[in-house]
Parts: sequence; structure tokens; C-alpha cells
Amino acid sequence: MIARLSIVFALLGLVLVAPFALRPDPEDGGLTRGDSERLVIITPHNESIQSEFARAFARHMKVEHDRDVFVDWRQPGGTSEIARFLKSEYSTRFETLWRLKTSLPFNAAIRDAFDNKSFDEAAENAMQQGWVRDLTLLDRDNPEQLTGTARALFLNSEIGVGIDLFFGGGAYDFTRQAASGNLVAMDATGRYGPGVLAKEEPEWFQDIMPESVSGEPFRDPGFKWVGTVLSSFGIVYNTDVLERVGLEDGLKRWDDLADPRLVGQVALADPTKSGSTTKAFEMLIQEQILRLIADGTSEDEAVAKGWGAAMRLIIKISANARYFTDSAAKVPRDVALGDAGAGMSIDFYGRTFNELYQDETGNSHVQFVMPRAGTSIGADPIGMLRGAPHPELAHLFLRFVLSPEGQRLWNYRVGEAGGPERYALRRPPIRRDFYTAANQAFMSDPEVNPYEIAEGFTYHDEWTGSLFASLRFIIKATCIDPHEEQREAWIRLIRSGMPVEKLALFEDVSLISYENATNRIAAVLKTKDKVAEVKLAREITAAFRKKYHAIAGGSQP
Repeated sequence: MIARLSIVFALLGLVLVAPFALRPDPEDGGLTRGDSERLVIITPHNESIQSEFARAFARHMKVEHDRDVFVDWRQPGGTSEIARFLKSEYSTRFETLWRLKTSLPFNAAIRDAFDNKSFDEAAENAMQQGWVRDLTLLDRDNPEQLTGTARALFLNSEIGVGIDLFFGGGAYDFTRQAASGNLVAMDATGRYGPGVLAKEEPEWFQDIMPESVSGEPFRDPGFKWVGTVLSSFGIVYNTDVLERVGLEDGLKRWDDLADPRLVGQVALADPTKSGSTTKAFEMLIQEQILRLIADGTSEDEAVAKGWGAAMRLIIKISANARYFTDSAAKVPRDVALGDAGAGMSIDFYGRTFNELYQDETGNSHVQFVMPRAGTSIGADPIGMLRGAPHPELAHLFLRFVLSPEGQRLWNYRVGEAGGPERYALRRPPIRRDFYTAANQAFMSDPEVNPYEIAEGFTYHDEWTGSLFASLRFIIKATCIDPHEEQREAWIRLIRSGMPVEKLALFEDVSLISYENATNRIAAVLKTKDKVAEVKLAREITAAFRKKYHAIAGGSQP
């Protein structure tokens, strides 16, 4: 009996001790001792990037500062989900502040104003009138004074959401976060943040990391965010699948994804969930515009016509799609496995899967191509959030990521001194001085110099930059929501030899023309009136579903 009890207690002790004995190495970004400092980062970056940067930063802090640091990653989803999360969290925190300071209700007008850049002028007036300093001077029955004061109160507050940094995404999403006031150039003390780092290391933010390249912003003018690494967009494809459908020469341009032989073989990410996918579609649009300009069309005419041509192309690519996934990382994975023949992908995903599936001769059935004159080079940023709980530690992480030491993690081969330990990240660093012969000897992609690639394409923000949200809305309404009917219509067109009249109906994009996208659709989205937005979406979806159904030969239900 005693022996049995001894065994039971021994096993119980093992159960209690094992979690501590087997806990991950602190340098691996895992659990750490309770006295470790904690840096909280929200990110869409994948586990490989999280793991390598957590491990390297923890080691750096131990060696350089004799401090134990743990990176606490938060990943609610892609950049769109992160944006919704931050808006909800800051709204909740500001509601508490508003009620405490004013004893007034937190109504819809206040909720819409506090993080809205369009109220900046009203906020400045509120500051000049002294309403923020002395709320007794505020006319509580004046909506304009209330909304201006709400905006000013937020911009002069240090309310936070328990997160230090936003790391990873696209310039569009970070620009919106900066405009809302969620990102700051420096903390309340004025000692930490990207704006302070720019003063500490002025040479970094001159030629080494320029403000923009080929029309793409690489940082915020006020240093509310800065780029850390570069990316581009292209096509990832499976050579075995393409050979099977008769496309032995591979894919070279965005247009190739609309080839009828790829029906059911294209993998796409949902642009309403993935900012990088929306950017890829925007590159496709700009490519169509640039083609027309190269052929002699005037710029104004080329923008409208190029938009229309791109919408027709997007609808065909969507009709070839087997799905729209919430995760952009799923696209190259399914292509590699042969579950899809091709897809739109960010460069490092494509290159990573190319490497993963290389045989002993260095050949791979997974290929990645950047469409010639069809993609720009964009920055993947980082920024400090308002009310960051650990601003000094966040500042040190900012410095580390942008230093030569941190930049090596992005593209050094696994196992090289100063490089990643487990995962090749396959991304081009943002520092221009990184691209030297000395570094190329250790790089995963020594032949890739984004600053040279950028010379072949110039992004024009004035053409489509303001239509980023409209583009997401349009693709959802015309492609994602009626996707089943769209595919059925496309298959019927292919099988019937592409009859002219029905093809013309399929390609009719007058409802989503450049004029409608710029005026009607953009105007509704700017109002932030969800009821009006839903009504418009239903109208457009119903119209496209009706024509798809007609092409497929059925009667409209």
C-alpha cells in the first residue's frame, strides 16, 4: 500500500514539475521567469517571424543590457482584423475617459469623432478655446463643440490598450492608424518612439532608409510609423499542375491568371481580410493603366479605361478561383501541395515555399514570379501605439529591428552568424546599405535588390490610393458574395466557346466603373453609414448575381 502511494505521489510530483522543467527557452520567445520584462506586440506576422525576432531580441537585450525580456505576441488576425480590434479597444477606453471627464453620454457622434482625422480642425479650435483644459466652458448642447473636444481630448490623452507596438502589415493600414491617432511618434515623456529614434539616428532616415521610393511611402512624414522590411507582390504557381492543364511555359503577367485553362485552379485571399492581397489587386489595376499610357493614351483617359480593364480582369481571375481564404499564407501552401495551380502572393511567401520544395538539384515545382512592370516595392511598417505600457522597451525594439543586427534576420540564411536560427524569412531588408557584397555572401536571396527592382515600376497614389477601401468593397460585392454563380457562368462560357454576347455581359463592369467607384461607392464608404453600405452592397451583388445566373442559362429566382 505504501509503495503504491509512493508511486502516486511521485507521478503527481512529476505532473507538477514537468511544465517548469520543460518550459521553452526564453530566447525562443516562449515562457520566461516571472521577473522578465514584457513587451507586447500586435502583429499579422507569421510564427516564423515572431519566433526569430523574439529569440534574437531577447538575446540582444541580455547581452547588451543584461535584461531578461519576453515578447508577448498578439495576433487577432490580418491587418483588417487588427484595425477593427484596435478601434474597438480604443473606443472602449475613450468612452471611460469621456464619461469621467465630461459626465456626458458617449453617443454615436462622439464615437465617430474621437479617432476621425476629419475632426482635427475642430479639435484645434477646441484647444484654442480652452474647452479641453476647462470643460465648464464647453457648450454641452453644441454638437460641433462636443465632437471637436472629443477629438482633442483623445489626441492629448495617453489612454492605451495594453499593447506597445503594431508590427507588420502595409503602409495603407498604418497610414490609417496614424491618422486616427492610435499611432504616435513619441510617448508622453518625449523620450521614446520612432520620432525620437529619427533624431538619435538621423543618418538612418536619409539615404539609408528613404522616405519613399517609386511613389511608395516607406515611412510616415511625422514618424508615426516607419518601414522595417520591403515586399512586393506576384504570382506563385505549381509547375506540375500548370503542365497538366497545358501551361508549360508558366505564368508571367497578372493577365495569365485569367486563362480559362486555370478554372478552379486559382487560390485567392479575401482582400477584406488581407491588406497585402488588396495591394496586389491595386498593382494589377495600375499595370493596366500604365499599359494604356505606354500605348499613347492620355493619363486621365488611361486611368478610367485602365480601371475598367482591370475590373474585367479581376472578375475573370475570380471566376477561376477555387476559393477566397481568410489567410494569405494559405495560398502558396495550397499551390505547393497541388491543391491549386496558382495564386496571388506576397514575395516572401512565394520564395519560402520555393525553397521548402527544392530537390537535391535545387529545382522546385513551386515558382514565384513578379509580373514585369506590374508591381511596386512597398514597406512593411512598425509603429508605437498610444499609451504604450512599456515605451522604453518598445523604443529598444524599434532600434533593434532597424539596426544592421535586426535587418540580418530578414534575409540571412539559417545558421549564418547573425542570421535566423530556424526559419529563413526570405524578405528584403529596408536598409539600402544592407545590399553589399559582404552581406550577399550570406543572404537567402542575394540576387534580389528591391531598390533596383523598384526602378521598373512607379506607383501613382493619385490614381487608386483613395480607392483602397472601394476596391475591397467591389471585390466582395462582385466576386466573393456571388462567387458560386460567377464560377458557374464562367464555366458555361468556356464550354460554349465564349459566345460574344454572353461574354460581353459577363465583362460588363459599368456598375463598378472608375466614376462610380470614385464617386458613389467611395462616398457611401466615407459616411461610415453601415446601413447605406449594406444597401449598396446588396444592390451591386444582386445585379452581378442576376447577370451571372442569366449567362449560366437559368432564370433569375
